Amino acid sequence: MRRLFITVLLICITATYSAGSALLSKSYVVRYDKGRDILCDPYVVQKGDWVFKIFRQKGEISNKDFPEFLDIFKRINPHIRDIDRIRPGQHILIPLKKLKKDSLPGQSSGIVTIPFVTISNLPDIIKPCSSEHIVQEGEFISRLIARGYDTKYGTKPYNEAIKLFRLINPDVVSLDRIYIGQKLYIPDSSLRKKPWYKSMFDSSGNIIMKADQNNPDTKALTSFVPTDKCDNAPSHFAAIASILDATLLNKGIYSFPMQGQNDYNLDLSSFPVIELKNKTKILLSLSTKKDRKINTHDLNAIKSYWNNVKIVSIANKASTEQAIDAVMGSLEKKAFKNKISFSDQGIKVEVRGKWIFEQPYFAGEEASNLCITPVNDQDERTPNSIVRYLGQHNIIIKDFLKNFTKDFNGTKQKSKKAENKNTAEDTRPLKDDAVAIDFSDHKTVVNKLLTTMGYNYTENVAITFPYAGIQIKALSNLVLTGDGKSLLVDFGDIYGDAIFSIKKTGLGIIQINNKDNAHDVIRKILDALESSYTKHPTFLAAKRPDVYNTSLTIPGYLISNKKQNKILLATAPVNDDVVQFLTDQGIKVIQPLRHKGN
Repeated sequence: MRRLFITVLLICITATYSAGSALLSKSYVVRYDKGRDILCDPYVVQKGDWVFKIFRQKGEISNKDFPEFLDIFKRINPHIRDIDRIRPGQHILIPLKKLKKDSLPGQSSGIVTIPFVTISNLPDIIKPCSSEHIVQEGEFISRLIARGYDTKYGTKPYNEAIKLFRLINPDVVSLDRIYIGQKLYIPDSSLRKKPWYKSMFDSSGNIIMKADQNNPDTKALTSFVPTDKCDNAPSHFAAIASILDATLLNKGIYSFPMQGQNDYNLDLSSFPVIELKNKTKILLSLSTKKDRKINTHDLNAIKSYWNNVKIVSIANKASTEQAIDAVMGSLEKKAFKNKISFSDQGIKVEVRGKWIFEQPYFAGEEASNLCITPVNDQDERTPNSIVRYLGQHNIIIKDFLKNFTKDFNGTKQKSKKAENKNTAEDTRPLKDDAVAIDFSDHKTVVNKLLTTMGYNYTENVAITFPYAGIQIKALSNLVLTGDGKSLLVDFGDIYGDAIFSIKKTGLGIIQINNKDNAHDVIRKILDALESSYTKHPTFLAAKRPDVYNTSLTIPGYLISNKKQNKILLATAPVNDDVVQFLTDQGIKVIQPLRHKGN
């Protein structure tokens, strides 16, 4: 069974905000199921929930094919043994949509953050979810709010509705003073169902309209002013942020209060900031721009508010590799490693990269390892099938071209071709190149091995041979090698002097008995056919030196013969994505039949 690398999942709705503006977003989880990425909504079961009530409201798959939806749900939620008995507090994944490969940013990492709305003027977002009302005689605001928001006076939703009412009705000075004929906007209860609703309020229930003054990371930002100024930062800063799975802040001005003097204003278009998942901020500056230096006094002001900030100077014409080298050099060396190893049902996997470090996500989730490696060209990238496979084991592969210009300009056409090629490979059926057999049955192993190798193998063939002066008839299994030679495969039906008599006729015979294990059977066949093979072969995932490569050592035999280029006879089950990788290399795969539950 494919290992799930997140067992407890928390929904995360976040707001990145500033004075008068906010980005409201929600994080989803991507799960791999039967060859497709599935966008999933992490959900905590609430009191009063029942399974079909939840499911019927959720997503494209449920609406189009509910039986298929239930099958997917069961596979990605193995901890839910009975879907009719879900309990409050249980964490489940609700499959929403089948995704095309790389259709969403961060899809290969298993976490996708989707912005719902960017708020530049909050009232303009709230008003469409409100009802226009003309005040009638005898009406008062508390009753209008309670009725429109479907809540009771004094409750938390009621207090939130009051805050929203004030926001979209700035002309109402006092809640106790409204007049007949006055036009009001009453917040509608549908607002509470918006996925970004909760992120509009801080811990005290106030609407977020400026940076949180109690947060040490943002207490300095008494104002953040968006600007129309062009982003002058090199565009490979965005590439670095993408590689690090980080956020790039490169527009607007942050204002840092300075006691007794003018505030220091940091122009993000001149000094972009990359914010990592662990909240470390990396302030970037171009070393060749004399007018863009930050003096020591201003630098100290920034550090007094941003505790975990690194200042990185990057040459104006630096390549992507040089730029990210500078960024990585600012971080603690002990955080990095260059190798990760694990075993998967007997398959030994070793991942090497230039920089490997743990990448935290959300509370309650296991951290992933980000493996970053520069490559010379597109052909050196790790194949998509191996990227997906490693993603299932919490390892996110980030390969990038060393030269930024080449990466994003010179190879656009080549990248498109490579993308089309990868898509074709990912959708190609495996049935012709991958065979699963029952290794406990010697006859099945021999039959599948010989036929896959391209030999003519016939079972229960009548043969005659002289024995003690007479011609004896018997049934055996015949292999035609194609070079004029024939071999018999005997499973204990012929014994004693009869074997010597057969050999005298010029026929070779391979004897397989019940005491032989699968390895014995395979070696006897290969040795008799004089096939060249490598025991427990190691495969490099990418076409680049092994110092920064992924290697997979698979128990079994890599066979080369005259009939076929290469065949891997694996003696342990092989993950579907690894099979895809091998078949893309022109290798036919024979592996043990997987039993239910594996």
